[in-house]
Amino acid sequence: MMDVVFQALKTSGMFLAKGGVLIWPIMLCSVVAVALTIERLWYYNRIGGNTPKLYAQIVAFVQQGHVDRALTLSEQHGGILARIFTIILQNHRRPVEEIEKLVSMAGTREIQKLSQHVRGLGIIGSVTPLIGLLGTVVGMVKTFMQIADASGQVNPSLLAGGIWEALLTTAAGLTVAIPVVIMYHYCEGVVEKFAMQMKSYSIECIDLVKRGDADDRI
Repeated sequence: MMDVVFQALKTSGMFLAKGGVLIWPIMLCSVVAVALTIERLWYYNRIGGNTPKLYAQIVAFVQQGHVDRALTLSEQHGGILARIFTIILQNHRRPVEEIEKLVSMAGTREIQKLSQHVRGLGIIGSVTPLIGLLGTVVGMVKTFMQIADASGQVNPSLLAGGIWEALLTTAAGLTVAIPVVIMYHYCEGVVEKFAMQMKSYSIECIDLVKRGDADDRI
């Protein structure tokens, strides 16, 4: 097992050495991308929560006239939607327009938090293939310069070696970019999902508390 690991590390080191200077920015991008991916996955998992169950409990409390208990429940529950419910329940006596304005402001802040670092993933996914391509072009230029210096007396193995070394940076750039782009679109999907949930649940919750207020006045 250790022999396999040692051989893999040796091969990786050889590729890094053969890839030239531009392989190192690609490796740096890969480290940053991994860090951003872990941070985003941890954040999305932490703020998700069981929204349907929470909302069902809030509906039951509000319909029973226990808005204070519904508020306590939402305050104790973690998650984006819980914070939106808290704002609505705290201000349920205000006019609908004011509640909607408060929810809109809070929703904007939450979307900004959800989108944090996502643009960074998009930039890395776009830049790393270009760095790899640049490295390949530079490597090919060096190879053809060697051919010119040799006055056409070129060893085929030397030529092939120069070409595959030049292509290493493109391979490295694509290897980093493909999973990063996938993660970028996944994060975009998560942001869009939460935005739709905030919109639909906030409309339902405002309608719920206003109907409850109307019933209390009867």
